[in-house]
Amino acid sequence: MKKSEQPRIDRVVIAITELAPVHRIWGEALQFVEETRAELHAVFIEDERWHRAASLPFTREISRVSGVDADFTLQRAIEVHRAVIDRAQRQLQQLASEAKHELAFEVLPETDQKRIRDLVVDGECIVIAPAVLADQPLFTELQELGCRVVLIHE
Repeated sequence: MKKSEQPRIDRVVIAITELAPVHRIWGEALQFVEETRAELHAVFIEDERWHRAASLPFTREISRVSGVDADFTLQRAIEVHRAVIDRAQRQLQQLASEAKHELAFEVLPETDQKRIRDLVVDGECIVIAPAVLADQPLFTELQELGCRVVLIHE
């Protein structure tokens, strides 16, 4: 398709999770951004299962280094989850810096359908996400909004 025939894209949204193949998703997103000069927005989709697991009285955390186990508390779940988000944000900001692109980043609960709509309805948008999100409510919402979604497999 010729450049003039390509659909208009105003925003490229990168949706990531703690297990997302960030480099592959970034590479796909970068192609769209460079072709269209679209705004680049990264969203870390929060997996609320961390908090649910921590609320169970029998949930334990076992150290990979020492093998010692401890209660997996809500406070510990928050610490682990925050570390995962921080690592993903640093990785994406580094990739954006290397590519000389501005990148907005936010953390979004998968149930925040209003914010999801705000991100994808305001102008023409494409969402690039790990294939695992195809089983989440977020994916259903994106389909209902008619948003173009590119799924990246592990």
